[in-house]
Amino acid sequence: MGRDRVQGRESGFTLLEMLVALSVISIAALALIRLDAYAVRTAGDLDESTMAGIVAQNRAVELWTDPAPPTIGNSAVGVANAGRNWRIEQRVAKTADDALLRIDLLVRPESGRGQAALTIIRPSR
Repeated sequence: MGRDRVQGRESGFTLLEMLVALSVISIAALALIRLDAYAVRTAGDLDESTMAGIVAQNRAVELWTDPAPPTIGNSAVGVANAGRNWRIEQRVAKTADDALLRIDLLVRPESGRGQAALTIIRPSR
């Protein structure tokens, strides 16, 4: 009888062991939840950066195909694309070759964190 009693004790877990195990599992689960929230936020930022890149490419095509060259200097314009409002900052500068202009575009959403930068060279005439 004494022997059965000792075996029964060794085969189970104590309440303290169970509490420690649950604590470790809880901490791991909380870490995974935080990681998941970070992944969702990063995916949203990536979506905005991708759309900002498309808006920048659209603006670059407009500048490239416009028969009149843009004015030298800095300017900013707001546009709507994909149901969102974007701010396009544009810097036009001369290059070493007088026949070419350098245009730097920076596109940001009016609300959000993604952005895109693009540089093009176009004829100055």
